[in-house]
Amino acid sequence: MRLADLLSYDDIVVQCHDSPDADTAASGFALLKYLERNGKSPRLAYSGPQKVARGSLQEMLRKFGIPLAYVEEPEGEAGLLVTVDCRAGERNVSALPHRDLAVIDHHTVREGEALPRLHEVRTEADGYGSCATLLWAMLKEVGFPVEEDAGLQTLLYYGLYMDTQELKTAQKMDRCMLEELQYDMDIVTELQGVNLSLEELRITGRAYDSLHVNHEHRFAVAQVEPCDPDILGTVGDGLMKVAGVDVGVAYCMLGGSQGAKVSVRCRRSGHSAADLVHWLVRGMGDDGGGAPTKAAGRLPMELLREACAGDGWDDLSGAVGRLLYRLLADYFRIPPKRIRTGEYSLERARGLCSTGPALFRKKKVPMGYVKATDLFPEGEEILIRMLEGDARKKVTPELYIMVGVDGETYHSGEAALRKNYDLLEEPFPIDGGAPWQPKVYRYADREARLLAPYARTYIARDGALIWAAQLSCRAEVLTRWGEWHLGEAGDWLVSRDDDRQDIYVIKKDIFERTYEKAEG
Repeated sequence: MRLADLLSYDDIVVQCHDSPDADTAASGFALLKYLERNGKSPRLAYSGPQKVARGSLQEMLRKFGIPLAYVEEPEGEAGLLVTVDCRAGERNVSALPHRDLAVIDHHTVREGEALPRLHEVRTEADGYGSCATLLWAMLKEVGFPVEEDAGLQTLLYYGLYMDTQELKTAQKMDRCMLEELQYDMDIVTELQGVNLSLEELRITGRAYDSLHVNHEHRFAVAQVEPCDPDILGTVGDGLMKVAGVDVGVAYCMLGGSQGAKVSVRCRRSGHSAADLVHWLVRGMGDDGGGAPTKAAGRLPMELLREACAGDGWDDLSGAVGRLLYRLLADYFRIPPKRIRTGEYSLERARGLCSTGPALFRKKKVPMGYVKATDLFPEGEEILIRMLEGDARKKVTPELYIMVGVDGETYHSGEAALRKNYDLLEEPFPIDGGAPWQPKVYRYADREARLLAPYARTYIARDGALIWAAQLSCRAEVLTRWGEWHLGEAGDWLVSRDDDRQDIYVIKKDIFERTYEKAEG
């Protein structure tokens, strides 16, 4: 996408992410200037649970005259909404109503993630460490005279400076921008001086005082009292200056029943902050993302309580810290090997498994299915809690939820399900007294719906074959549906006989009860 593609619209809203920082505000203002120069009258806004009162952001807005407005209750819909430094549908932006959507962002796109027709995403892998750099490049590409606007040049520099840990993680294109910008270092120094209020400084100090460091694996976890989530990034940036710490995690509890916010910083070669935050949130909504050096995620309250149920915690915040510490220690103890759909081969399978793949067929064991539209209206986003990790799906008439022999949940499209199974109308029995009740959550508010009242029975047909081999290591498998399945040593790496690139993981005990060697 080029910026000129936006000029066919008249009613344009440029939206920064919730709890805006310097990079999103600088990027949004740069786009605003381009649109205004081309005869448009755009609005610059952000939304979310609360209005940001951080002194550093307010001083930046005042210094550069940035008209960034907080929208609590949207009025009407924009002809075009352009999300900057974020993507509508992600948890860090409460997207305003709109008819058409555009995205300008520098964060890594998840496998299988759908983007709108109008989008421009350039990540660290492309040489962009900040969205400010991306806007600078896009402005240059359409001949916008950045060099004639001293304030804009300083603002773009400041956005990059703050989003790359004071330029420590600046990438190739960031350095190209730095070589061309003529910025006012006096203003940058002044803004640096108001980065924290006195109370925020005290909060940061108390977070460092409660630090838990794992010296063997060189990571630290900081519990931060409830605060503006941007403070987590400040704490994490500080951890990256500590000798013996290569990975820093800062977290705080959010207001009400929202759960916890997690911020990750990483400077260790061969590891990524985005991978680490995925590891931390994968079993609790998988709501996170970012870049190799910095990432963030959210842990919903209901799923946090489930994850910490056996901790015996006096306060949930402390239990969350212990949970994050255990997850990180487990990750670095045995880092998972990874394989993606499209990469499967006998050689790759042998590298992950103790033996080569063999042919298996599914036993005729009754299992359950539920039509997603029986649970939630079409178009709703839902969260399916699978043994291999959580899956976020949109409800369609073709989406089915399956219930396994232990009450574990999966999902499938109707065509694939009917191809290999007979779907019966008789109810599928689910033990209502079991501690684990299969359920699906509405993604927006985590409202749960039990599957038991809706479950019907399905049975495998003859001839549904798979190739399977037992894992000899911890592995994460990216499935065709764009989801990461975690397998431990002893679990089974599976590919369908009629499509060897359709790969996934089946847990050891479930595999042994539901599959058998194919004869011949």
